[in-house]
Amino acid sequence: MSNYILRAEKLSKRYRIVPTSGQSWRRHQRVLVDDIAQSIARFRNKDAYEKRVAFWALQDVSFEAGPGDIVGLIGRNGAGKSTLLKLLGRITEPTSGKAVIYGRVGSLLEVGTGFHSELTGRENIFISGAIIGMSRAEVKRKFDEIVDFSGVEKFLDTPVKRYSSGMEVRLAFSVAAHLHPQVLLVDEVLSVGDVAFQQKSLKKIREVSEYGGTILFVSHNMNTVASLCDRALVLERGKIAFPLGPVAEAIDYYLVESIQNQQGQLEEGRQGGLPQNIKITGFTLHDNSGAALETLTTGQSVNFQIRYQAENLSTLKNANAVILIKTIKGDVIANINSELALGGLNLTSQNGQINCKIDKLPLAPGNITISLIMEQNGQVVDRINEVFIGSIDSGGHLDGRKYGDTAGWLFIESEWSTEQQG
Repeated sequence: MSNYILRAEKLSKRYRIVPTSGQSWRRHQRVLVDDIAQSIARFRNKDAYEKRVAFWALQDVSFEAGPGDIVGLIGRNGAGKSTLLKLLGRITEPTSGKAVIYGRVGSLLEVGTGFHSELTGRENIFISGAIIGMSRAEVKRKFDEIVDFSGVEKFLDTPVKRYSSGMEVRLAFSVAAHLHPQVLLVDEVLSVGDVAFQQKSLKKIREVSEYGGTILFVSHNMNTVASLCDRALVLERGKIAFPLGPVAEAIDYYLVESIQNQQGQLEEGRQGGLPQNIKITGFTLHDNSGAALETLTTGQSVNFQIRYQAENLSTLKNANAVILIKTIKGDVIANINSELALGGLNLTSQNGQINCKIDKLPLAPGNITISLIMEQNGQVVDRINEVFIGSIDSGGHLDGRKYGDTAGWLFIESEWSTEQQG
């Protein structure tokens, strides 16, 4: 008897890069002719052909998960997490390798997956059950429980295409979690739901695990991954960067690697704006001694340094810098804005540095990202998302006491006193 429920063996998925419909017909002609030539040439020079037309979304991913395991899949956007879940869920076929799964698979990968938009919620519940091999009688026994959990009873006989994204996710998760899956695949889609439903869903995931189910859970919220998962693996550009191991070690690896790759993230995360009269060219974090910071500390000082370049001196007027501190999930914790503090920046050089200092960081321990915005005359001219991915540590500021996830994000120093009567 095997001791695993799910096993991936060198799973790989390759996509072929093809011209888009927006390209000219002449460009299409060149590509098509080239493809014919390449179909012959690839046998002579296979490596060159692969580099030209192939994109590997996933390469040689192997791991095992057993009954009751809750495995976290961690990685930046484009790392291959969703591709891996689609291969395991049989939504797409691997280019090479194989996945061995014992039992039913429940999938919640993206809004609308597995539902027929023209059919009602009621009809989709029965279809979903039939797809994973359940009889109509089995689905009927679970029907009331599914509907009650989802909270969409009033709209049960309404076509799913009329549902909001939140309603669709609630029903899809309820179906996936209640039809006794041996393997449950959950992508970031749970973030669409409200906070109350998210908490209820996480509790249900733990119940599936307690009954022997295996869960693969994808999330950018490291706090949720840490509290929910037993083990985790880190994907990077389609390959395993950190093999399946203790969840705390996997998260530490992910955060440290993210910090070390910040210069690459500067261009990768650039979203731009209006024509970039002022461009962000660098970002660092330092303490008061000038030493670079890889982790921020509650109650300690931090210096933000933003380097910029401008086309000419006239473009420097009415400039404003914004530092956005967010949770890993993307919720804004703090908006540090030079315009609110100074009324704007006094920039006099085409190449320079903008400094922002916080004497005592008023944020509680947790995982964060930092994004940068440069504005001119109230309009965004440059934006870089997730220029920093890291954590806030309690250090000795909290005297070693545990600061739980439910305690919030602000650490506010205060004075307390008591008055006795009688």
